[in-house]
Amino acid sequence: MRLRKPREFLEVRSLGHRIHCGPFIFQCHVSELATPPRLGIIASRRVGNAVKRNYGKRIFRELFRQHASELPAGSELVIVLRNHFDRHSFDDLEARLLRACRTIHKKHVAK
Repeated sequence: MRLRKPREFLEVRSLGHRIHCGPFIFQCHVSELATPPRLGIIASRRVGNAVKRNYGKRIFRELFRQHASELPAGSELVIVLRNHFDRHSFDDLEARLLRACRTIHKKHVAK
């Protein structure tokens, strides 16, 4: 359920729809295949030290695990963490992620 190869990340980042959500950037590409949604997380050194980057990745993996059903089938999602993500509560990050998921779902259903 994860994006692992650089080619997969590049495909989502170039073809996907980008939504700026404040503490993170939500990029999603919906393919025609009916595969389960997949997640990739980008946490560069600008985000902070290794402890902070790993904390952010754990948070978003858990949010994705809980709310993957909100995304259309065939979704490939890339989350780009920003350095101030830790100033937001878990509930706030969850609400922002859900809002972005619903936006993608509406755009995909409209097609």
